[in-house]
Amino acid sequence: MSDVSLTPPTPLVSARTLWAKVDTGFWVAHRGGEYFGCVDAVAGGFVARDAHGVPIGRYDSLETAKSSLRSTTHPANASRRRLIDRTALVAATALGGTALALGLTAGALAPYL
Repeated sequence: MSDVSLTPPTPLVSARTLWAKVDTGFWVAHRGGEYFGCVDAVAGGFVARDAHGVPIGRYDSLETAKSSLRSTTHPANASRRRLIDRTALVAATALGGTALALGLTAGALAPYL
């Protein structure tokens, strides 16, 4: 047996967010060695996107946009995610209902074709 001691991995929460300006008006964040999100300068502000490319929000200052990525549980981020989830659910329900109505209509009209 070897005398090797294993250290537990560092949780992502304690990892520091590192920013790099990769192009004019475009910053990329890395956290714990992994891609964490980005901030893009747009007319009149900055748009922050999370690691999945989902927009978090539009901000007046670069620092505010960067800080929005630091916590995905930030109330503004959480409310945006709930809104996106709710919108997707409503759209899926409407699409499913439309498909059901078209299927029933086609079934009802089939004997007459």
